[in-house]
Amino acid sequence: MATRFLALRWLDLAPRHFFDTLLGEVRSGNSVSTRELTDILFNEWPKRDPQGVIDALNEAGDFGMRDLWRHRVADSVFSTDVERGLRLMSEWHIENYGPSMRAISKWMAPDPVHAAQFTLDNSSGYAAQLTMDTIGKEWAKTDPAAAMAFASAHPGQLGSTLGGSALKQWVTTDFSQAADWLANTDSRTLNRLSPAFVEAWAKTDAGAALAWCDENLSGSSLAQAVRSVVTGAADKDLTAAAALVAQMDPSPARTQAAVAVARKWMPELSSDKSVPPEATTWLAGLDAESCRRVLEEITWQWATSDSKTMAAFLAQSPSERVPSSTDSILARQMARQNPLQALDWSSQLPPGRALSAGAAAYAEWRNSQPDAASEWFNALPSDDPRRQPFFKSAVETMAWGSQAAAQLAALSDSERAAARSIIQGLTLPIDKRTRLLEVLGK
Repeated sequence: MATRFLALRWLDLAPRHFFDTLLGEVRSGNSVSTRELTDILFNEWPKRDPQGVIDALNEAGDFGMRDLWRHRVADSVFSTDVERGLRLMSEWHIENYGPSMRAISKWMAPDPVHAAQFTLDNSSGYAAQLTMDTIGKEWAKTDPAAAMAFASAHPGQLGSTLGGSALKQWVTTDFSQAADWLANTDSRTLNRLSPAFVEAWAKTDAGAALAWCDENLSGSSLAQAVRSVVTGAADKDLTAAAALVAQMDPSPARTQAAVAVARKWMPELSSDKSVPPEATTWLAGLDAESCRRVLEEITWQWATSDSKTMAAFLAQSPSERVPSSTDSILARQMARQNPLQALDWSSQLPPGRALSAGAAAYAEWRNSQPDAASEWFNALPSDDPRRQPFFKSAVETMAWGSQAAAQLAALSDSERAAARSIIQGLTLPIDKRTRLLEVLGK
């Protein structure tokens, strides 16, 4: 309480001195000890004097906490003055941050055209995308045709964001008018905005939306729209969306749709949920190309969230259905938990896949537990076909790591000679390659 009382009084009397004092502490490496004071300063000062805090940050130059402080100030300014906030994010190159959209509706209501144009002129990465998405949704509640006309006249990414958002909203309030508008637009706009239209439609009638795609679109536009149909259907009923994909003939459109379903079916990275059996059964029933494409998209997520189910699926999958890197990615993930189990699983894969997956697992093991991994490796028979690819993979992993020099220096004389040949064949930065070769000697 005393600290807060002091900070608020300091802010009343001399906010710039308050800022400069905290800045000095940050530059001295004491940012942790000033965290509470920093929170109070940036919670209050932007509300009282936004230009003052903006000037202070602009004049401070570069320092360790600059980006974090700028994010906080820009977010606070945006919540009360959208235009100043957007302009500030653009000037400060804040590209990957999305502020709250609570202030958008009130700001844009008097003049949606001005709001949309201002956002286009002050593009600020993700913030501009969220802003345009919100403008489209709110504008469509009062004048959807005007919103779509603006989107049609601005074919870039932000224009498409506004148009897609407005069209989705329009479909929910007056489907017939939205469909008529899209049917009478030019082909470029039709192809650009169809995914948003059918995604919203699919939540009520996925079959009709899919049939409309077949009748009105072709090529990449058809594939993208079909994926949106399935995305919309999956939001309502994931199992039904999966069945819809299963009934489709093999095609690029089916492949895109399969990816949409798989993404919905996978557990979140931090989740402790398993992939349901019906999901793996569905994936096994897809054509080879769709299965490969799905695995390319979800390998990291699946391997991290539920490696056990993924291991069982890959062990039963023919090689033509599995991308070249998928086995190795899973093997490394498994090796972080249980290296011997990962090596045993790898050995059960088809011959070509078994060696590459096993090599990846061994490389991960040797990188984290070099003594135990080396002991296991040295116990292999001298003619074991795993020796050369496993050692090569381990050296390649070492070479890219931060401890490469120390790890290579610990190799035996015979291993150094083999490692030198491997390092010479890698595409490494020149200075790093030179340093590692010096460590390995002649």
